[in-house]
Amino acid sequence: MLNNHKYLTTELLVKLINNLKSERRKIVFTYGTFDLIHSGHAAYLLNAKMCGDVLIVGIATNKSNAELRGKGFPLIDQKNRAELLNYFKFVDYTVLVDKQDLLPTLKKIRPDVFYTIGADWKSHLRKQEEAEYVESYGGKIVKLKKVEPFISSSSIVEKVADLKIKEIIEYFFGKIKIDLSKGNWKQSKFSGLKTSVREEALYFGDHVKELSLFSSNFFGQFVKQKDLKTLGQNLRKSGKTIVLSSGACDLIHAGHARFYKKAKELGDVLVLAIPGNKIITKQKGRGRPIVDEKSRAELMMFFEFVDYIVIFNDEKIDPILEDLNPHKFFTVQEDWNENALKKTDEVQKIGNWEGMLVSVPPQSPKLSSSRLIRKAAGLRVKELFKEVLKEAENFSTIKD
Repeated sequence: MLNNHKYLTTELLVKLINNLKSERRKIVFTYGTFDLIHSGHAAYLLNAKMCGDVLIVGIATNKSNAELRGKGFPLIDQKNRAELLNYFKFVDYTVLVDKQDLLPTLKKIRPDVFYTIGADWKSHLRKQEEAEYVESYGGKIVKLKKVEPFISSSSIVEKVADLKIKEIIEYFFGKIKIDLSKGNWKQSKFSGLKTSVREEALYFGDHVKELSLFSSNFFGQFVKQKDLKTLGQNLRKSGKTIVLSSGACDLIHAGHARFYKKAKELGDVLVLAIPGNKIITKQKGRGRPIVDEKSRAELMMFFEFVDYIVIFNDEKIDPILEDLNPHKFFTVQEDWNENALKKTDEVQKIGNWEGMLVSVPPQSPKLSSSRLIRKAAGLRVKELFKEVLKEAENFSTIKD
C-alpha cells in the first residue's frame, strides 16, 4: 500500500503516541468508514485537523462496517480506504478501528480532542463510556451538530445502484416509465450530487470559522480555461516542468490517487483537467456523472499531488493542450488504446512544442468505478427484491 508511512498498526500507534506526547503535540482523533469519498468528507477531516497539531483517522474495518450495514458492505476494502485518505495533506495517520467500539483505540491514543458527529451519540453508536474515558483525563469531545457540506456515502451508493438498475431494466424492457431514484430523474437533466464546499463555513466545535478553502496551503488552485495560457507561460518562465493529466474523477478510489501521484512525480506542477457535466453525460450516458463537476474538482484539490484544476467542456482535450503547452501529458494505457495513443491528435499537438506523451497501465485493475457501480447495484437489488430472491433461492418445489 502506498503512503504506508501514514498507516499505523497497533504496535506503531503506541510508539507514535508516546513520542507525540513527549513533544506535547495536540492530538485529534476522528473516525469513519469513508467508503465512497467526496469533498464533504475532506472538509470534515480538515475541520478535525484544525482542532490540533496531529490528526489520526480511525478507518472502520470491513467487519465492523458489515455488522452495521449488512453483508456486502463496505464496497471498498479497508486498506484501500485508508490509503486514499493518506493522500490528503491534513491527514497525518490512519489506523483500522472497530467503529462500534472505539474505547480500546481511545485508550491507546488518549486524544486531546475526540472529534465526532452529534448524531452518532444520539443513535448510541458512540457510547457513554467512551465520553467518560476521554473526559477522565481532561480530553475534549467535539460533537458536531451540523456537518456541512453533507452527503452520506449511502446516498451515493443508492444513486449509483439505482442508475445501474434503471439501465438494465430499460435494456430489457425499453424506456418504460420507472423512477427508481425517487424523483431525481425528473427534477433536471443533470442529477449530479453537489457538496458545495466552497460556499460553506467550516465548523470548529461550538464556533464557526470562515475559511476560503482555496486560499489554504492544503489545496490546489482552481484555474479557468481562459487563464491557462498565462499560467503555462508563467510556470515555464519560472523553470517549472508542467504535467497535464485528465479524468472524470467521479467515483474516486485509491487507484485514481496512485495514477495522479505518478503523474506528479514526472514534473514540478500537475494540472488536472476535469470534463464538465455535459461532456460526461454525453460520453457515459444519462445519470452520469454521479457527482457534480464542481464537487469533483473540489475533492481533487484536497489531494497533495494536485496543483491546479481546470474544468473543460470540449469533447477532446486538445484546447487545454494548446493553451497550457505542458511538457508532459500523462494518460492511461490500456490494451485497446496502446497503439492508437501514438497516432492521436493530442500527440501531434504535444510535438509542436517538444512535449511528450507518457502513458501507464491502470493502477488498480481490480478496483474500478464500473465494478463499484455493479456491486452497489447488486446490493440494492438484494435490498429491493429480498422477498422474491429469498423465494427464488428456495429450491424445494412449491406444494399445495
